[in-house]
Amino acid sequence: MASMNNHAMLSGGESYLARTGEINVPTLVIHGTEDPIIPYEHGKHLANAIPRAVLLTLEGAGHELHFDDWDLIIDSISKHTSILN
Repeated sequence: MASMNNHAMLSGGESYLARTGEINVPTLVIHGTEDPIIPYEHGKHLANAIPRAVLLTLEGAGHELHFDDWDLIIDSISKHTSILN
């Protein structure tokens, strides 16, 4: 529950929100479908805004990463970063 409020304390990055299209490195966006703080649609939009980004959807996941998703997350990050070598 504490993480529900800490996002409101962040500031200063607003000017960068419109620049996601400038990201030119391989990007993996990881987002849960049941996130009550940053809705899943935001993750989809981010992945679409970053050229060639890949979206890893965590079905049923909220804002926190669950232990049951770690194997998928680790495997996805490993595969994603292997294209860099």
